[in-house]
Amino acid sequence: MKKLILVRHGLTDWNENGRLMGRADVEINTRGHTQAERVAHALAPRAIDAIYSSPQVRARQTAAPLAEATRKDVVVESAFDEVWLSEAWKGKTVTELRGDEDLERTIVDPTYRSDAIEPIADVQARTVAGAERLHELHAGGTVVVVSHGDPLRVIVAHYLGLDLSMFRRLTCDNGSVSELVFNRRGPRLEILNWSPS
Repeated sequence: MKKLILVRHGLTDWNENGRLMGRADVEINTRGHTQAERVAHALAPRAIDAIYSSPQVRARQTAAPLAEATRKDVVVESAFDEVWLSEAWKGKTVTELRGDEDLERTIVDPTYRSDAIEPIADVQARTVAGAERLHELHAGGTVVVVSHGDPLRVIVAHYLGLDLSMFRRLTCDNGSVSELVFNRRGPRLEILNWSPS
């Protein structure tokens, strides 16, 4: 794989309302569909070898217009799934969870381990392992991965050599595109958080 294009799923009503989704199957909304179409329009002229998606419906819906435009199948890959959340957090806003000690500590220290959320180190381990498999499967090619904010940010953090505790300094908005290029000198971030219009 020479180029890894990372796409965050389109907007959902839960995103707009600030609700924690985890792996709840929440569909993209009208704005999310528009974002997905814009991503497809922007990326379709590229020579894309494969399209991979998180199992979550919002990611698959975002990948669908690009798959149609490029006549590629969407391969569902669990390595790029959303961060797992407990039922106690799912669907709640941060405001509604104020006073939850685990949440408060996770906000301050993203590397904090709690039974309420998948540890971010584990998220990075699985997503990077997935990216490395694609690197071997698609040597010299261009691959698109449609996933979620935190999984995409920890992939970028890994390839930039950033300490995991700093991954939240990277921005990854709904419907955005980021791109990593791999060459002999190592990975290079060419695009971060670009929203096609």
